[in-house]
Amino acid sequence: MLEKNEIKVQNLTRFYTLALLKSKKSVTGYYVLKRLEADLGKTASPTYVYDFLKKLKSEGFIKDVQIPKSKRSGGYQLTPLGSKFVDRIFTRFDNLIEVAIQSKLKICASCGVKLYDNFYVEKIGGKELIFCCEHCAMAYKNFNHNH
Repeated sequence: MLEKNEIKVQNLTRFYTLALLKSKKSVTGYYVLKRLEADLGKTASPTYVYDFLKKLKSEGFIKDVQIPKSKRSGGYQLTPLGSKFVDRIFTRFDNLIEVAIQSKLKICASCGVKLYDNFYVEKIGGKELIFCCEHCAMAYKNFNHNH
């Protein structure tokens, strides 16, 4: 359930900004823009990124980090409240990915390993069965033939 003033994270730019904040001691808007381009091949509007950072700051999710012996800001870092917010967002994302992957998982008929991709299919006893590899298919046939 969304809290009254909770920020919506409905796109990759915002999600990745939160991931960078979670993974670094401090993050600048410039750093976010460069990492979006380098890591994701995505060019974001500086205004969009800086407005998002400003909104995070106004909600108390991030704070300015001062450069020692300077009055300049060294970027932003998550506050304890911000860390909880990011954890909630990541949990929702994890649940979404889990649901998406679960519906596509197959299970090896022999060893029970969960398979997302690259599985081996063989017809045995008139049924099409899924295996992780041909060795499991052979083991399955040998076990069922001997029992």
